[in-house]
Amino acid sequence: MNLRTPAATKLVGAGSLVLIAAVGWLGVLGPSSAGLAAARDDIASTEEQNQVLATQLVTLQHQAVHLTGSRKAARALSTRFPPTADQPGLFAQVTGAASEAGILPRNVTALTPTPPTVGSGEVTEPVRTPTATDNALARQTVTVSVSGSYGATQQLLRNLEGIPRAFLVTAVTIGAGTGPRSYVTTVTGDMFVMPPAVDPKSVTVTTKDLP
Repeated sequence: MNLRTPAATKLVGAGSLVLIAAVGWLGVLGPSSAGLAAARDDIASTEEQNQVLATQLVTLQHQAVHLTGSRKAARALSTRFPPTADQPGLFAQVTGAASEAGILPRNVTALTPTPPTVGSGEVTEPVRTPTATDNALARQTVTVSVSGSYGATQQLLRNLEGIPRAFLVTAVTIGAGTGPRSYVTTVTGDMFVMPPAVDPKSVTVTTKDLP
């Protein structure tokens, strides 16, 4: 072909334009399209995350409305099921219940709590000592022995049911005392230790905690 003819010149020019367009597509438009696709993927991912965060926000707003009631319930639970064995507080509540029943502190002849343990003691759930990170409800057995009249003993049992700390009476034995109309009563029951509920206000949420 004679490249000096007008037809050949036009043909070469057209081919050059096609080549320039192809190079332009590969060099500019191709990467731009790939970047646009990646941007669309990022937008879709961000929209999904926003939906998750919006759902979490609604949940948190609902919890915030009931936060005061939840804190009140948590305080009540911590009284019934304290976070520690609190033996001084235990002794004070039991002797106070005895005094209100007309039984003098010196007539509380025994007050013996066992260390808190977790588990029922069965093969599938052996008894173990609770750890600092344990969330299970721990149980301790408390034995109380008192000397007093039959009426005072009955009142003591009623008072033990009403002390701030939960006391589950499991056994009561009554025997003759040293004086007339005097009885020696031994009450055995369970008290409980429960880890305190975490206040949401004390929890710090960072960006790494978000989805």
